[in-house]
Amino acid sequence: MRVTRGLSWCTWLSLIGMGLAGYLTFIHLGLLRGELLGGPACSAGAFNCHAVTAGPWGVFLGMPLALWGLVGYVAVFALSLLGQQSADAAASAATLLFGLSAVFVGIDLALLALMAFVIRYFCLFCLLTYAVNVSLLVVSARLLGMPWRTALGQLGAAAGFLIPSRQRPAVELFWGLVFLGVAGAAGVHASTTFVSRGSAAQIRQQIRGFVATQTRVRVEMAGDPAIGPLDAPLQLVEFSDFFCPACQRASKLNTVILANHRQDVRFVFKHYPLDTACNDRIGRMVHAGACRLAAASECAHAQGKFWPFHDLVFELGRGYDLANLEGDAGRIGLDVAAFRTCLDSGQGMEAVRRDIEQAAAFGVQSTPTYIINGIPVSGGLSPSAFEEFAAVLREQR
Repeated sequence: MRVTRGLSWCTWLSLIGMGLAGYLTFIHLGLLRGELLGGPACSAGAFNCHAVTAGPWGVFLGMPLALWGLVGYVAVFALSLLGQQSADAAASAATLLFGLSAVFVGIDLALLALMAFVIRYFCLFCLLTYAVNVSLLVVSARLLGMPWRTALGQLGAAAGFLIPSRQRPAVELFWGLVFLGVAGAAGVHASTTFVSRGSAAQIRQQIRGFVATQTRVRVEMAGDPAIGPLDAPLQLVEFSDFFCPACQRASKLNTVILANHRQDVRFVFKHYPLDTACNDRIGRMVHAGACRLAAASECAHAQGKFWPFHDLVFELGRGYDLANLEGDAGRIGLDVAAFRTCLDSGQGMEAVRRDIEQAAAFGVQSTPTYIINGIPVSGGLSPSAFEEFAAVLREQR
């Protein structure tokens, strides 16, 4: 492979990597506002970019991994340009590109293991960056002209080429590009985070003050649909309504939160349908049919199928047709006759009414309302807000 052609390939690969890293940054920053950006490619089946990018694994030294990746690709771009200035520059750049891409691939393997075994979701755009990094490793390895073990031993000498001098003016351009990449990434992170959330210290202090002034409530959770260890240190309860648009959005954010806290969070679902057919705590009808839908979910729960029913209904939200209840019950594997008997007898509605009475005792007035370790929190809960609450509650243990 001709050296200049190989370095040009590295240039183009770095530009592709920058585009992917930029898009992942866009997705991550959207989550700071509780926005699920990226479309179906980010949330289909086993692929969930939001779950991968939103949790503690998606941040390093306070900055999203996507922005760190953007800085890395800027360094690759600068190295590939530097290598095209002279034969000496090409040899040093090839060695450094090989070392840098090897680090990228090593990090990718660790992150892939986290996705597969900890988060249990995959990020399509992350996987595409892994493909870019493997390609960079292959191309740079072919540029070396020496065994890769020898090249690794010469990384120190190659790095010495990056010391600015009058004989190597192009090196100053390299460092200028890298500085712009680092400063730009840090600036984007700081400004967007501040605009969407305020300063990190201010947020944490506000949550500490909020927690300190709240009277904790005791939630009865026996028999309710739940995910996570029974003795988890963080108990997250949601009062929800299947026909509530904000609850539909919250259901997707809950998935993101739980994917990153499988061992330390127990999530419990409770009902508060804004439907006067079963809820006399509200002044007017808001979501007609929500009571029957809630009761149907409890009948699904009686057969161990609450969460498939939950996901099916929330996928459609307000567009769900109650006439499809029995057909959908059969599709998710329920005994339809038993489901019908449960619904017609009022068994499912009994559980719904118990949740409504409990919600009233806690002063719940809208959905979604969360209770985190006994502390009521009205409104949606973004992954970043949950992380701040979790950090404050851990301080108190």
